[in-house]
Amino acid sequence: MRRVVWQCWRALLGAAALLPAGLSAQSGLRTRHVILMTIDGVRGQEFFRGMDSVIAASGDSSGIYDLARLKRDFWRSSPGERRRVLMPFFWDSLAPRGIVYGNRALGSAASITNGQGFSAPGYQEILTGQAQADVTSNDPVRYRHLTVLEYVRRRLRLAESQVAAITSWENFRYYVASDSAAVFVNAGYVPIPPTLATPRLRYLERLQQRGLALWEGSRLDVFTGAIALEYLKSRKPTLLYISFNDTDDLAHSRRYDRLLDAFHATDDFLRELWQAIQATPELKGRTTLILTTDHGRGFRSSDWDDHGKEVPGSEQIWAAVIGPDTPAAGEARNLPEVHQADIAATILELLGLAPADFNPAAGPPLPGAVRH
Repeated sequence: MRRVVWQCWRALLGAAALLPAGLSAQSGLRTRHVILMTIDGVRGQEFFRGMDSVIAASGDSSGIYDLARLKRDFWRSSPGERRRVLMPFFWDSLAPRGIVYGNRALGSAASITNGQGFSAPGYQEILTGQAQADVTSNDPVRYRHLTVLEYVRRRLRLAESQVAAITSWENFRYYVASDSAAVFVNAGYVPIPPTLATPRLRYLERLQQRGLALWEGSRLDVFTGAIALEYLKSRKPTLLYISFNDTDDLAHSRRYDRLLDAFHATDDFLRELWQAIQATPELKGRTTLILTTDHGRGFRSSDWDDHGKEVPGSEQIWAAVIGPDTPAAGEARNLPEVHQADIAATILELLGLAPADFNPAAGPPLPGAVRH
């Protein structure tokens, strides 16, 4: 039904696309900056319910080094308390200010449409607004599909520095745009161009070489986060994409304890990110934050570390939108299923651009994400 309603809106949105670049296609929108952040392979089980007792009790298959410590830090008697102690800033400060999708217990389902259940298809779906049939591996390939990042830069006639992707996984240097020169990308250990580097960014570039990431091809999220914060403060981009990867690497390594620690550390980064937005006059009250993940994972103690089309649960994701144009609805309830493919249109709508002009096959904006 949502898709049918969306078709009816397209004629109106198409007319709005004729407005000069940079003008809002809708009146009253305050958003002038969007930050999209993905956290790789984060299950809804932990995100909505906190520490999983089944996995914690599964012995060696959990990889937990000190169960007593883990329970002391993250186990509480109710799911609400467990998720809050795991991600206190998100649940206390961000969720009440926006809308959160994907808690199936509340009648809010969020899913992928690509049918693959792993990273590259998920990221291409997020960035292009639809599942892409030719994305069937995690190989470092530059696809010809137009992404929302390069479209925003082109449509609003922005400088290169105003649309940026700062990511832990190095393969994003190929995935974020069909044209290698379309947007600024700092993926993994790719150098920052001298024209965009501040003294602190140059220092962080050197420092990240000392951090030993779990897997080749990906730097630690702590460096990605620090670089993204410095870039945000110095450049104040119109559209910034941040992608963290530690959660996926730790799950594949079957270290459930360190996975929960990574959740907690990511929540602390969200606190820093939000504080930086509020402390910057150009960003405060003008920035929308969108959070989501590329895929889910298995449900059981035998497959919680894995994902893919053969692993049930990989299709289940979640998303959150927090900003000046988003109602403070908290967790969505009893909504039609939303999809990964709806993220791109949500970004465009927030920036006053017509989603249909970007990709007529893209999913519609997330329901309730933008106040009308």
